[in-house]
Amino acid sequence: MNRLIWIAAQGIKSLGLPGVAGVLLLVFSIAGYVSISVWKNARLEALTQEIATEKHHLDMSRLNPGGEVTSAGAQLHAFYEFFPSKQKAPNLFKTIYGAAHDESINLTLGEYKFVPGKSGQVGSYQVNLPVRGSYIQIRKFIVKVLNSVPSAALEEVSFRREAVSRGDLEAKIRFSIYMSLVR
Repeated sequence: MNRLIWIAAQGIKSLGLPGVAGVLLLVFSIAGYVSISVWKNARLEALTQEIATEKHHLDMSRLNPGGEVTSAGAQLHAFYEFFPSKQKAPNLFKTIYGAAHDESINLTLGEYKFVPGKSGQVGSYQVNLPVRGSYIQIRKFIVKVLNSVPSAALEEVSFRREAVSRGDLEAKIRFSIYMSLVR
């Protein structure tokens, strides 16, 4: 044992301070490399497992009730099927006027402008409605339209009251009603 200590001491003496520092740096570098490699491999394994789990969940979410996987094309087709066809626009406008009637709001003049979509498969009607009524009536009217016309989106609402003493408001409401152009 004393002989090993003596050999180590002679080796350290012959290397000098710079040599000892170099050996220590080499030992620490090897230890660091090994520990980082082990950590990276463990992290890679965990991520690979996470990806496999997510892929399995994604595959399961694409299953339809029949148990078969739906393709991206079928999903896109189902997306476009959500929107009513352009031919159903008059019925949707009747629904809007019915909601106004239910809330005792008089729609005297409305602007309807069709805007074709960039894809050519979905377009929208921009519906601008000036209305007059109480805040509650106007709010209930908006909610009723959004609930009864699922493809409608509220784009803008602005309120104006001519005098504080008046109970009713003037409002400008803009809806976009999205339509399918492929059916």
